[in-house]
Amino acid sequence: MHLTGTPILKTKRCVLRRIVPDDYRMMYENWASFEEVCRFFPFHPIPDIEIYREKVNKWCSNYASPSYLHWVIEWNESGEVIGTINLGNVEETSEMADTAYMLSPRYWNMGIMTEALQAVLTYAFEVAGFNRIQAEVFDGNAASAHVLMKCGMQLEGIARQKYYKDGKRIDAAQYAIVKQDYE
Repeated sequence: MHLTGTPILKTKRCVLRRIVPDDYRMMYENWASFEEVCRFFPFHPIPDIEIYREKVNKWCSNYASPSYLHWVIEWNESGEVIGTINLGNVEETSEMADTAYMLSPRYWNMGIMTEALQAVLTYAFEVAGFNRIQAEVFDGNAASAHVLMKCGMQLEGIARQKYYKDGKRIDAAQYAIVKQDYE
């Protein structure tokens, strides 16, 4: 594998770049504090901007590791930070990682996350040398499942009652793409 840290990736409408400490406010105001964004994750919206600032500072310190791959999605037209995407839980011996993403609701249904994920997959397979990228989708999150399928990921199965949130057990669908499918 060839992991050299989080590189800048460009798409037609966005730049994917490293998070910087000053991004915390836009990240908090555009998605981290929104229930409609966090409802399909095993956590709740961040209740306080100072807590989120600390979280962003920790993420920024992780860039010292060449296997830390975490981008913000910056909208070309305005320079606004509108989302985030990562390759996490990197397992170099298995050449595998998970991906997860969040996007400001103002930018939903515009194909932006598909565009961003395609750029990340291109980097993962063509540059970094991953063989497998996988993602989980909470039951009911049809939009995210659609993004994954548009990017060539296949449903592999359902992890029944994998998560517990707000008094409910939640199934998670497992999607993945391997290098030979990508090619």
